Amino acid sequence: MGKLLAVDVGATKVLVSAFDAETDDTLAEKRYLSSDFISLSKLILTFQDEFSLPHFDAACLGLAGPVSARQVHLTNLPWIVDADALAQDCYIDHVEIMNDFTAAALGINELSEEDILCLQTGDYDAEGNRLIVGAGTGLGIAPIKNCDGEFIPQGSEGGHMDFAPTDDIQLKLLNWLHKKWTHVSYERILSGEGIEILYSFFNAENHGHSHHNLTPICSAEQVHQFAMDGEPIAQKTLNTFVEVYGAYIGNVSLLWQAKAGVYIAGGIGPKIRDWMQQSRFIESMAAKGRMSNLIREIPVYLVVNDQIGLLGMKYLAKKRYTMLNQKNI
Repeated sequence: MGKLLAVDVGATKVLVSAFDAETDDTLAEKRYLSSDFISLSKLILTFQDEFSLPHFDAACLGLAGPVSARQVHLTNLPWIVDADALAQDCYIDHVEIMNDFTAAALGINELSEEDILCLQTGDYDAEGNRLIVGAGTGLGIAPIKNCDGEFIPQGSEGGHMDFAPTDDIQLKLLNWLHKKWTHVSYERILSGEGIEILYSFFNAENHGHSHHNLTPICSAEQVHQFAMDGEPIAQKTLNTFVEVYGAYIGNVSLLWQAKAGVYIAGGIGPKIRDWMQQSRFIESMAAKGRMSNLIREIPVYLVVNDQIGLLGMKYLAKKRYTMLNQKNI
């Protein structure tokens, strides 16, 4: 019986799933907090000990950071993951690593109808490309090329492109953020920390305070709850967040026209779906002057299944296992 391992590694949580290569039956599955471990090897060894799974034939891992050869330095977590060292430490015959949004891109075909919400119908083209993007602890994105019906994801660190304000208040926000960071990327706003920073900014604006303190005054979860309770500053925070989110995705869509769909994943979108489904998100996305109609032709979907990356790694692990077995025949 071949045993396979799929892992989705984020800065906040790590999803781990072990399954049977022939039957697809799940052998064990668990969610861990990234901060509880000093390394990914320690986390996987803990999983193996906990479920008595000392060896795997193959493992595929999506990691939140840029991939260089067979190594990843995670962007928002002090881990360095080396595929060869991981294979040796955890008794895995074959290890494959990739960016977490490349992994999520591979999971799109594994989604059910209940896993997505349509935000814009657009004009779907089965021969078009896809795009996946998502705000969570950080901001991930991956273009997906349609190669004769097979969707091939491309690695990207496009979440770190320069934030471009679209109105006076966003320009003021940018100048404020420049006090802390010389380079202000979209990820600084389109992330959990970004929601916290936005709330601090608007709180200072509302009370006439100086803008010297960039320290968040509450968590993103609290901001969301405040907004649900009707607090004006929290509601303004989420309104601005989805406006910046829409503008960013619209920018990328001009560069990569995803006529087979933009898929919005990440941990934040599903939690604030009430805001994502409001018109301000799509209107901000489409506010591209002479190119507005081009953006309105793009189908846009919100992914509400937070295991899309894990689904992608399970799909790839099984594919790699089959290929390895064919080579050995």
